[in-house]
Amino acid sequence: MVSKRVRSVSESATMRIAGLASELQRKGVDVISFSLGEPDFITPPHICEAAKDALDAGETHYTPSAGIPELREEIALKLQRENNLQVKPSEIIVTPGAKQAIFEAVMSVVDDGDEVILFDPAWVSYDACVRLAGGRSVWVPTDPDDGFKPENLAEHITAKTRLIIVNTPCNPTGAVYDNQVLREISELALDHNLLVLSDEIYEKVIYGREHESLASFDGMEERTITVNGFSKAYAMT
Repeated sequence: MVSKRVRSVSESATMRIAGLASELQRKGVDVISFSLGEPDFITPPHICEAAKDALDAGETHYTPSAGIPELREEIALKLQRENNLQVKPSEIIVTPGAKQAIFEAVMSVVDDGDEVILFDPAWVSYDACVRLAGGRSVWVPTDPDDGFKPENLAEHITAKTRLIIVNTPCNPTGAVYDNQVLREISELALDHNLLVLSDEIYEKVIYGREHESLASFDGMEERTITVNGFSKAYAMT
């Protein structure tokens, strides 16, 4: 009864394990779950208060499809201040979560038969998004002894390659790509006229170095879709 696209996608391992952990916890079993990327602190009080104030003010109705203008303006300022990205509010789209943004981005740029490069291992939902868009995931091995850097990335690029998905800091490995790796990715994207989806949702979960956004590299602003959000930094999952 369901489409071939849906049948091509398997159950999320993350959600399956999370559900199993929750079921065991309800039975009184002491479980440490390594499934969901869930912050270990509560949402900051000022955010909760702002949400309550918005509800009390009646802000419960439709918003512009791209997001509340004031929010997009603040996001643009944040990206300019912290990520060295000179973006306009009109270039920002607010979605109900980063996962939705990734799905919409992939659906917007990937056609049937297009190839999308993923670094192995990768977050489980990237491949599902690619499959639903009619594309094919091309897995690039990474070296765990060298910070999970992608190996021989250029050799995996073909005439069918449309998109590279980069996730740094990375789920599940925790790898943080340095300037050299990001520069190599950007140069390949420019040389082969590729798009890059840069998933930066874990940018605040980083230690000992500064986060760098791929779109800040020369020539990358117009070919990079930067995905970020509030869930990991502010416990708003």
